[in-house]
Amino acid sequence: MIKVYNPELLISDAQDKLTQLVRDDFKPFILRCEQHKLCILENENLILFSVLFDKCSSIIDEVQLMITLVNQKDESKIIAIKFADKKAMSYLQHYINQRKTYTKYMGPLAYQPVRKERTSLLSTESPEQNFRGILNLAILILIANHIRLIFENFQKYGLLITNVFWKFEMMQINSNPIMQAILAIILNLLIAFGIQYLQFIRNQSPNLIRVFNIINITSTIIIPCYLIQGSHPGLNLIFLGLQFIAFMKIISYAHFLRNTYFYIQRIKQVKNKKVSLDNFFAEYEVNNENLKILEKYAQNQAKILDFKHYLYFLAAPTLCFQLQYLRTQQIRKVWLVKRIIEYIFVILFLVIIWFQYTEPLVENTYKMLSKAPTIMVLVDRLLKLAIPNTYMWIALFYGQFQCFLNITAELLRFADREFYKDWWNCKNLEEYWRLWNLPVHHWLVRHIYFPCLKSGMSRTTSNMIVFLVSALGHEYIVSASIGVVEAWAFVGMFAQAPFMLLQKKLEKLLKLQDSQLGNLMFWMTFCFIGQPIMIFVYYFRYLEKIGHPI
Repeated sequence: MIKVYNPELLISDAQDKLTQLVRDDFKPFILRCEQHKLCILENENLILFSVLFDKCSSIIDEVQLMITLVNQKDESKIIAIKFADKKAMSYLQHYINQRKTYTKYMGPLAYQPVRKERTSLLSTESPEQNFRGILNLAILILIANHIRLIFENFQKYGLLITNVFWKFEMMQINSNPIMQAILAIILNLLIAFGIQYLQFIRNQSPNLIRVFNIINITSTIIIPCYLIQGSHPGLNLIFLGLQFIAFMKIISYAHFLRNTYFYIQRIKQVKNKKVSLDNFFAEYEVNNENLKILEKYAQNQAKILDFKHYLYFLAAPTLCFQLQYLRTQQIRKVWLVKRIIEYIFVILFLVIIWFQYTEPLVENTYKMLSKAPTIMVLVDRLLKLAIPNTYMWIALFYGQFQCFLNITAELLRFADREFYKDWWNCKNLEEYWRLWNLPVHHWLVRHIYFPCLKSGMSRTTSNMIVFLVSALGHEYIVSASIGVVEAWAFVGMFAQAPFMLLQKKLEKLLKLQDSQLGNLMFWMTFCFIGQPIMIFVYYFRYLEKIGHPI
């Protein structure tokens, strides 16, 4: 439909006639016609275009103006304006584009802001919480603050990282004590397999086997610790960590196979009666998977011993021995290279943080507290140490549990790689110790907690014994590495057991189970109080031992 209008008619004052004329041709649209102005609207709120004819009167004089309604295939409708004169049309089109407006408005009765029950976003009960912007701000603040600390450290100490290689040379990595201790550990591991050989192949007395295991396990702790005394504490700390892993694996191996031996003897007796084994073994004693394996090797128990499987267990990222482990199909080479590169960067980061920030800070604190020991100085130094200590702790966790254990698992095609859970969200200390180191947690549950329950102890007593063993282990590694027997790590670790019981009661009393207060207390305890104090105490004792000048 195309209609041609005389410009004189459009510019005339006959508004009613003009409105009716255009409305008849453009019924789908709502029109508003004023003097010297024609507004064609698509709906009540959206202005499609507006023409001010008084601005164009000199140009469109005696020119045919066409207002066209075009029906598209999809039934959409387009309004077009066209002049016979291209110059007039271009001018009008330019002016329309300048004056074109789109307005969407709602009246006061339509816009009603208070319409339902809602909570503030910062309230804990709010379902919509997105703090990404605050997190970005916190990251920028941390970056700015740490750039300042880097410049401050360089101005005060210079570039200390250049002395790292000299310090490593002073450690005497190839010294005889460390090598002798490593050979002693290897010998203990071989003896552990030999003891099981006596049990399963030579059928020696179980009591005699128990004595051999106790002697071997005890020597695993005592002899290497004695041999390394006088070596560098840094090397000692690394070695004692590996030694304690070997110590726990030997215990797991001996404990598991001792139970295996007794269960095989029971299977032999049941087999003679031709009765189903399920009637003689409870699920909490032997699961169905292991029961089938024991039944298979009951007639030839020597096949239980597999030296290759034993070596696999020693290298695998687990502390609990099993008859079989889940394996992946293949080694992902690209993924493995990424983890190795990450691990190298984590080690470099730890070296830089320790030698450039932590060690000089601790040594200066030692001098300051030796001359003027005050609470204010101690609090100030604790807060300064908290930042690099937290970085070292998180980097050590990532390097050990995410990089190293995954590298080992990938090389061995070890399938179960749940080495940790979301401990950073823990609400109390009990959650932290259950989530942050799953290999050690599983070992403690399997070889300490469950045997205590089996002996008739209560859950509370069993938990206390678990913390006692863990506290002794922490104290052994830290004290033996510097050659000074202290009880601070033991007290700090073991004292958490009654504190956890008190924390549980307070959570129930104050209804703080879903509160973030427990998580804040955890971070404060570990990052700003506990770990910095332990570093100060044990490093001060080491400096006193070597006669560090004040």
